[in-house]
Amino acid sequence: MSATDSGVAENPSTGGARERHPLVLAGCTPTPLAGYLKALGVLRLVAEQVDEQARGYWRDDQFVLQTALDENGLRRFFLDRYAPTPVIAPWNGGSGFYAGDNQSGIEPITAASSGRFQALQQAIGVARSVLDRRCLETRPDGDEKRALLIELRAELSESALDWLDAAVLLSEEGPKYPPLLGTGGNDGRLDFTNNFLQRLVGLFDPESGLPRDGADRNLDEALFDRATAGIGASAVGQFAPGDAGGPNQSSGFEAKALVNPWDFVLMLEGA
Repeated sequence: MSATDSGVAENPSTGGARERHPLVLAGCTPTPLAGYLKALGVLRLVAEQVDEQARGYWRDDQFVLQTALDENGLRRFFLDRYAPTPVIAPWNGGSGFYAGDNQSGIEPITAASSGRFQALQQAIGVARSVLDRRCLETRPDGDEKRALLIELRAELSESALDWLDAAVLLSEEGPKYPPLLGTGGNDGRLDFTNNFLQRLVGLFDPESGLPRDGADRNLDEALFDRATAGIGASAVGQFAPGDAGGPNQSSGFEAKALVNPWDFVLMLEGA
């Protein structure tokens, strides 16, 4: 068996057909929920963007990805080719769409030159157009929120609807919220989508699309559980309570929430 530059393994005995083999992702475990969702995110992204025959299963509390990619091919896919799903929530305060929101993720991606952010940019543009038409300058409530959601569902792309349909269910009585994603993509005041955009900007240069320094090491930790330094302090919400920081979570009195940005990104991709 040999590997091409793309990291796709080929079997000479089958005339160069793709050889399928298991990759053990020791960093993807069934608990906490963040690890389980991360595994689903890896499987979905690989199957949708690079290997439609990819499969996955659990073995000894670790996720195994059955794919034509070898280990290096999987790494190169996420670092060089992965195109993020449009994960936005313009119906939420703190989402980056309103005055006073944190703009450190949404603005660089809006102005990005890299093609890997094209779907995200399109979704942000559609959402802003809808908000402008409805003259919404603050987070809507009640009937106004329901009308916004209906209009967004009619205009967003299919890839953006993957997220909207996971976060919100539209019914005759109004929007309903699956508990996995809080009340439409948030955990209290923590908006998942804005944090998703901020993590992406931390991993990739929006102009070139190239991974930033340390993105490869963090990816190895997230996928293969290889220890790395430099994990930053950031919120994770309800999905990994053991990493949320606070009292009794370190050798001292209190710990900060230390979250690998790849864990957060792949967790939401899996959600």
